[in-house]
Amino acid sequence: MNSHAGDGQQASRSASAFSLIADPTFRKLWLIGVLMGAMRWLELLAVGVWVYDLTNSPVLVALMTMLRMAPLALFGSIVGVIADRLDRKLLLVLSLSLMAGTAGVLAVSAWAGTLTVWQVGLGAFLSGMGWSTDLPVRRTILGESVGHARLGPAMSMDSASNNATRMFGPIAGGGLYAAIGMEGTYAVAAFFYFVAVLLALFVVCKVTDKTPRPFALFREIGEGIAYLRKSRALLGHLGITVIVNLFAFPYASMAPVVGRETFDIDPVRIGLLLTVEGGGAFAGALLIAFVAAPNRFRLIYLLGSILFVICILAFSLVTSYIAALFILAVGGFGIAGFAAMQSAIMFSEAPPEIRSRLMGILSVCIGAGPLGVLHVGWLASLIGGSAALSVIAIEGLAATALLVWCVPELRR
Repeated sequence: MNSHAGDGQQASRSASAFSLIADPTFRKLWLIGVLMGAMRWLELLAVGVWVYDLTNSPVLVALMTMLRMAPLALFGSIVGVIADRLDRKLLLVLSLSLMAGTAGVLAVSAWAGTLTVWQVGLGAFLSGMGWSTDLPVRRTILGESVGHARLGPAMSMDSASNNATRMFGPIAGGGLYAAIGMEGTYAVAAFFYFVAVLLALFVVCKVTDKTPRPFALFREIGEGIAYLRKSRALLGHLGITVIVNLFAFPYASMAPVVGRETFDIDPVRIGLLLTVEGGGAFAGALLIAFVAAPNRFRLIYLLGSILFVICILAFSLVTSYIAALFILAVGGFGIAGFAAMQSAIMFSEAPPEIRSRLMGILSVCIGAGPLGVLHVGWLASLIGGSAALSVIAIEGLAATALLVWCVPELRR
């Protein structure tokens, strides 16, 4: 009897995953996410190459990445408050328009030969502001449109597409930059952001009634924090998010260093290290979309996070390039569990009236990433790239163990 029930639940989850493809609202929101992700990685690669070619400064290259990520930490909670008050569809259109307009202006400046580092940095920051709306706006609309029963498959498929853009976006960015220069790269980004704006205009989403009330930014952020203080499980969830972004994801910034120091490989094979990780994450997210049951969301999230950090530690210790490729591919499955469940858990457990605020706070926690990049970079300057990754992985595992001990709800 139990076996048949399990088979029925499995079939139901598979049907839910396939039904999403036939849902026009999901398709539009999903495609917007694909375009945003692809253009994000395309711009990051092209900007990094352009800035390094112009200045020969790794510090400025890192600064561009930090400027792109900083708005998550600075504005995530503010965007969440605004999204709980205003029409989320309007906010989505405005944020995509900001990104399209920014890329278009920079394309014109590059074509005119007047593009400067400060303009590129400002453009990275403005694009980051647009990206900071993804969780409290686009993913919240997506979650509300598919319903609770299809939430896991929807977030997993969205995560899978994001991981696919991590596989191909940098390669496309490098190819475009080499073929048509910075002006062409920005022009392509502007065009696809504009396509995303058009898709957003045709999204049909449920408009929830919002009770008129005076705008009190800090009080409303405080209400979100007060709710979190009553939920040890969600606080633990945010803690895992901070740990992974501080001690795991920054490993990618050390891939070129480890590639040279440990494996003595060329840039193409260094890029392959990140590509196989993205491929593993893509495959893992698709698997989760078809098999993840709602009562397993938190366990998948925790185990995926731990697997990812363990693979970073293993990667830092091996001296075989083939072994490193295998380890990072497995680590990609860990990323899939982390990334797919990150939004699903917060969305499913947050009350609708403060859902965007809590998703905004989640964005702030994701914004811890730049601090992790600085930390691992400082360590690498002292002890080398591989040793630095060993240290941050051990720190991440220790922090996770302490958090799970303090918040046993994470294991349930």
